[in-house]
Amino acid sequence: MHDVTVHLGRHLRLDDNPLLATAAASQERLLPVFALDPAVRRGVQQEAFLLASLADLQQSLRARGSDLLLLHEAPQPEVRDRYESPMRMIADSDLPFVSSRMPRTYTPFRQQIEAAGMRSTAPVPCPERLPPLPEDVSCPTIVAPAVPLIAAGGEQAGLAHWRHYRDRRLPDSYKQTRNALLGWDASSKLSLWLAWGCLSPRRLASDLFEYEQAHGANEGTYWLWFELLWRDFFALRAEHRDVEGGAIDPDDPRWRAFATARLGHPLIDAGLRELNATGFLGNRLRQIVASYAIRERGWPWAIGAAYFAWQLIDHDPASNVGNWRYIAGQGADPRGGRHFDPEKQREMYDPDDAYTRRWGGA
Repeated sequence: MHDVTVHLGRHLRLDDNPLLATAAASQERLLPVFALDPAVRRGVQQEAFLLASLADLQQSLRARGSDLLLLHEAPQPEVRDRYESPMRMIADSDLPFVSSRMPRTYTPFRQQIEAAGMRSTAPVPCPERLPPLPEDVSCPTIVAPAVPLIAAGGEQAGLAHWRHYRDRRLPDSYKQTRNALLGWDASSKLSLWLAWGCLSPRRLASDLFEYEQAHGANEGTYWLWFELLWRDFFALRAEHRDVEGGAIDPDDPRWRAFATARLGHPLIDAGLRELNATGFLGNRLRQIVASYAIRERGWPWAIGAAYFAWQLIDHDPASNVGNWRYIAGQGADPRGGRHFDPEKQREMYDPDDAYTRRWGGA
């Protein structure tokens, strides 16, 4: 037994955190840390949400006899993956195949998971107490900037949101409403907390199973699990493939078109105005924007992926690059890419232009 430093990365919670649980059970002293790499540029909302999540975690750690040290440096190579990948819903040991030989596309991946009867790896409980810090270590209080956000960062806010979502029986209608462009309750918004590990996907899946036992399984509850499994699929692909999504270049006119919401179509530009104002964009519009940039404008997918990575509060590297490549036909799409006709999408999802008007379009 000895002193140990544990890098939390995108595991910013106490519940179902094997990194903390394992260290707490075996170490006399423990120093939880997060390396905030100054070379990584983030949008205002993304940075504020992350710092709010870190501040929330620090308070939770202090309540259990520990603390959180914020390092302003790049994480070392041996722990870098923790900063790039949130936990998956299903651990390697529970997969019905070797992860390096997983199916190339999502449907056979899902089918093999379901055929094995696997829903999720069981979560581990939150430790009641944690080992004290190493001697002569002090952790300054983390202060989140006063930036208006669409939701509060941190585990406590994420758990409260999930409880509220379940209590109103919204999982039942998830599949029917998830593509709506307006309305906070249309989609689950769980990605905000999943991306930084403020919520555990294993805990969500476990709670969802209990919800189904209490209220009955239906299309909506299945589709919530279905989307959680998509996160696992992209995360597993990223472990064995390059997930670089392009670099920030504010002088590139294509980058400026994203930043000024001037790609050239009312619905797409409205979506970019929402993204730029809030740091969030619903999944349907993410796909429509990606398709427009790639198919109509002929731009490389990496430019849009880099812009989303910079701006989205819920940026998850594997899912972001996976989705952009999916649209571009360079990733996991068996049909070789997707094209979303912008006018057809507008007729389907914004027939009265309510969304477009809401975000300043005509």
